[in-house]
Amino acid sequence: MAAEEARSSFDHRHRFVGSVTYALPGPGGSGFASKLASGWQVNGVVLLESGAPFTVNLGIDRANVGAGPAQRPDMTCDPNEGGAKTAQQWFNTNCFVLQPQFTFGNAPRNPVLSPGYANVDAALQKEVAVGRGTRLQFRWEIFNLLNRTNFDVPNRVAFTGNFGRIFSAKPPRQMQFGVKVLF
Repeated sequence: MAAEEARSSFDHRHRFVGSVTYALPGPGGSGFASKLASGWQVNGVVLLESGAPFTVNLGIDRANVGAGPAQRPDMTCDPNEGGAKTAQQWFNTNCFVLQPQFTFGNAPRNPVLSPGYANVDAALQKEVAVGRGTRLQFRWEIFNLLNRTNFDVPNRVAFTGNFGRIFSAKPPRQMQFGVKVLF
């Protein structure tokens, strides 16, 4: 039972979210150029969080209990120490060894931390009055502005050829344009 006491799978120990909205100052005046240059607004959202924990499982029935809950190997050291922290090897896979036949491994639930997440989204918008209280809002939105690679969880099945490797990531930079009618 002690091996089942662990951090939750969705526990991100550190998380920061910040947002900013700034109305850009216009040049003043009443001409067409002044109207075109005024009414702009910049928005930004920053999200930073540490990685969530995950469990290393076996792909075989080592304890001979048949189908059921995933089994875990033995753990000999802290897998978060000594790993390359790259897509080729995120954590120290040498910390896991195959336990004796017909036994359960001593690896606890969720001992390994997945990659963290860092993202900046931004938007530029302009509102234009079109009459009778109706406005048009033009938006240019950029998601993952810095085009940072945010890796997904590594392969967690012990003793396979891809154990500890990462094969996917969150989306790269994406942009969209939009028009909204406010009335």
